[in-house]
Amino acid sequence: MKNAHIRVLVVLAVLSLVGIVGTQVFWLNRAIEQQDQVFNHNVHVALRNVVESLCEANGKDFPSINPIEQISGNYFIVRTNDKIDLANLEYLITAEVKKRAISQDFEYGVYDCANDQMVYAENVNLFEDNSQDVIPVLKNDEYYFGVYFPEKSKNLFEGFDLWKYTTAISLVVIIFFGYGLFVILKQKRLSEVQKDFINNVSHELKTPLSTLALASSTLNEKVKGSDEKYVRIINQEVLRLQKSVEDILYSSLLETNVSVDKERLNISEFLSEMVNDAREKYAPKMVQWKLSSKDSKDVVTNKKLLESSLRNLFDNAVKYGGKNITVQVTQDQKGATIEVKDDGIGISQEHQKKIFKKFYRIPDINNQHNQKGFGLGLHIVASEVKKLGGSISVESTLGEGSVFKISIPNG
Repeated sequence: MKNAHIRVLVVLAVLSLVGIVGTQVFWLNRAIEQQDQVFNHNVHVALRNVVESLCEANGKDFPSINPIEQISGNYFIVRTNDKIDLANLEYLITAEVKKRAISQDFEYGVYDCANDQMVYAENVNLFEDNSQDVIPVLKNDEYYFGVYFPEKSKNLFEGFDLWKYTTAISLVVIIFFGYGLFVILKQKRLSEVQKDFINNVSHELKTPLSTLALASSTLNEKVKGSDEKYVRIINQEVLRLQKSVEDILYSSLLETNVSVDKERLNISEFLSEMVNDAREKYAPKMVQWKLSSKDSKDVVTNKKLLESSLRNLFDNAVKYGGKNITVQVTQDQKGATIEVKDDGIGISQEHQKKIFKKFYRIPDINNQHNQKGFGLGLHIVASEVKKLGGSISVESTLGEGSVFKISIPNG
């Protein structure tokens, strides 16, 4: 995977996670704010009913100015300006709080505004008996009482089990994302190490192979008789190794971002020359070649890359049993499509999507590879066609041959 692809993957994943977390935080804050508003409203209504009950008990009218004031998020004061019946105050507050489905414990205190001191305070647990034997007597008529909910902030988070569940899922996703990113980067490092190793080994082998090729050519001129066949074998094997090393280096070169030069090319004349060369090259193998070209239009492409890709397809067609090979080209305004059809052994469906991968080889029975090579031929073809801005595909049936289609754009 290329660095640009990894960066795009990381950016998209991070944006997705930030979006998920941001959305959760936003809606959680909205839910808490809404629950806080509902709680404050219920407390206001409950305390208003308490004031109405106190006024009714004292035979007074309800104050014209709102007697309830919220000092902080969890502290409310109620100005009564009248004597408070302590025997009923706790009962009234508790009853109204329960009626409004407020299940939080609270503390309340009665203050003497004239002396600026608290004369009565009590902590009320809604689920326990809070009765008292002694109630202090209040002598001043100007009072207000305050109600404090000490655990309001903590209790606001109750009932958010769904949010806890989604938060846990988000954490799991983040962990898996981090682990997946770690694995991707690790595999990329291993891939780069493998690629560098192959390239270095190939470069190191290139010099001694050239020396061996020169030495075997010299021996071939001097050695005669029965030893001549051994020199010929050495020469053939050295040439085969040279070809393999060059394929590896060429494959690595195709994976770079180096641009290619393009030229105007008459596709029909170009294919005619290639088919004639193939007839001469594979004449001993008794292969029949046929060229089908309906139109003769020029395309703007790179001749060397197109020639190399077609030679590889010709080699594969002959190597895997093709005796009748047809090369067909069709053209339109967008470009040209070249088909190379053979009647060889064919390719099974399960391998058709993998044959263009680097070093992939189709296994024979018992996972044996009877044909020599590193599995680079079709990968090189695919890389060359990609360099041309085109695409390659295959249609094949096992035992009935294959059709490789190369589509190249015009320019």
